[in-house]
Amino acid sequence: MQSVGSRFMTKPPTFERVAARAVAALACSLACATASHAQTFPAKPILLILPTAPGGPVDIVARIVAPEAAKLLGQPIVMENRPGASQKIGIHSMLRAPRDGYTLATLSPASATINPLVDRNVGYDPLKDFTLLSQAVGHPAVVTVHPSVPVRSLQELVAYAKANPGKLAYGSGGNGTSLQFSTSELLMKLGITAVHVPYKSDGPALNDLLGGQINLMMPALAAVKPALEAGRLVPLAISGTSRSPHLPNVPTYGETGIAELKDYSYRVWIGFAAGAGIPEEAARRLQDAFMRAPHAPAVRRSLEANEFEVIASTAQQFARELHTELDRNRKVIASGAITIE
Repeated sequence: MQSVGSRFMTKPPTFERVAARAVAALACSLACATASHAQTFPAKPILLILPTAPGGPVDIVARIVAPEAAKLLGQPIVMENRPGASQKIGIHSMLRAPRDGYTLATLSPASATINPLVDRNVGYDPLKDFTLLSQAVGHPAVVTVHPSVPVRSLQELVAYAKANPGKLAYGSGGNGTSLQFSTSELLMKLGITAVHVPYKSDGPALNDLLGGQINLMMPALAAVKPALEAGRLVPLAISGTSRSPHLPNVPTYGETGIAELKDYSYRVWIGFAAGAGIPEEAARRLQDAFMRAPHAPAVRRSLEANEFEVIASTAQQFARELHTELDRNRKVIASGAITIE
């Protein structure tokens, strides 16, 4: 008869069994750690740096989109305006922060496709030093003249400029700004010239257009809409790919009948980015949130009320747009229309 002890005796574990259990335990622990890491981003508030002063397009878009992105991420997004040095101060603040996904910045043509070309000391490469999240919105420009200019279409503007060399003067917010680039590129395509009058910002330039001190400008639709509705300025064409519901009778570039503009369009855009090299999971979560946020009904309504068109691109689409715009701006510089200091 077997004793109780002998009935419950087991064979001592072999080396193979011990090793198998150790491997299984390690695999389980690694899987749990990976799952835990994936679920922990973001584990604290995120800082979004706005490299412009409060109240401008970059500031407006960020304060509409970021709260919705925060809901999707489950953590607050704290916004700080850090303007100065043509947006370099804010962008450098983001790039100096730890590359952990907790410091972001808004991007625009000024910071991403102009400064890197015109400022030899910009200190970053937009195609290498950013983790692009999403190109959130865009807004078209309106080719606008003072009523004293005897033209009412883009074709008439071309004829007038060729018949009256030196009489057209356009304004922008300064040398090397997106407004100067977009106007120079259009004039180049049309084969005409105009004197560039740089101002400290777009606002004073628009005021002088209203006063007749300059006679041509390509302001954003939101900025010029009240003056157009009051008949104080004359719209000739809109730079987007489709007509604006606010200016249904104003043709797009492609609708003007000018061959050089058939497949041409332009829009000012605003997007979001982090520094290059952030963790892959952080990049994925951030890209998803900032791509989805502009599509939320309340966010879309607010953006459209401010004359912005929702783009909400993927990071890959954003990168392609940067490549294209950088190439276009290099051609404008090569034409001699813009001088690099």
